[in-house]
Amino acid sequence: MKIKEMRTMSLGEIKKQIFELRAELAKERAVAAGGTRPENPGRIRGIKKTVARLMTITNEKLRAGEKMPVAEKKAAKEEKPAEKKVEAKKEKPKAAKQKAKAVKKKIKIKKAKKPVKKKVVKKKPAKKGKKKEVKKK
Repeated sequence: MKIKEMRTMSLGEIKKQIFELRAELAKERAVAAGGTRPENPGRIRGIKKTVARLMTITNEKLRAGEKMPVAEKKAAKEEKPAEKKVEAKKEKPKAAKQKAKAVKKKIKIKKAKKPVKKKVVKKKPAKKGKKKEVKKK
């Protein structure tokens, strides 16, 4: 995709394109991690560059004053994994939280009880050169 085409896209279209490219990048990385030879080895690098270009254009448009539609803002927030983690923490029952705290305390206690090993530096005695005996004839 060329830069001129990217600049004509709306912010919503750019966000969708970034989402699709990231999914494709994950698939390509999985193929590479699996040990099989990818069909196009340079594809991962190209996808990363395209995503970076799209994000740059997004930032340029936002700084210029273009606003993202409200529905797309909500969709973008839902995609963030950080918010999902916060929700997961809230859903934990109290018993699970208490167990987690107890485990953390045990780990802290174990770490505190470990003695610290000090390195002992042994000084070697200075080497004395052997005196050569001169034989008299």
